Amino acid sequence: MKFGWTLCWSLLALPVIVVSGQDLSDPDLQSMLTEYSSVHMTESYRFSYATADGQFREETGMLMNPGTPQEELVVVGMYGYETDDGTQVMVMYVSGKGGYKAKTKFRKLAESERKKKLLSSLIG
Repeated sequence: MKFGWTLCWSLLALPVIVVSGQDLSDPDLQSMLTEYSSVHMTESYRFSYATADGQFREETGMLMNPGTPQEELVVVGMYGYETDDGTQVMVMYVSGKGGYKAKTKFRKLAESERKKKLLSSLIG
């Protein structure tokens, strides 16, 4: 199964693209993914994924005012990862005719939360 939103990602020029254009039937890639969801509709899409090493991404795109001069693709989402010291870095973004806007948040994960995530990634 090929993931088909590579064009949207490259248009947004997002700095972190892990799954873009990858063949999700590849066993090496599947072993890294702990969660994956994708919904494709006529004028919108939504996907999310998480990896065993703490990376994640969620994104929703919607075609607004289709077939009119005001037509635009609006994309809202977030992505993030965990640093070696247990800090979670999360970038929330929105993109549309007004440009790309992002805000970064940092959160120190508690040791119990880190252990819980590690255990759940090992269990699958």
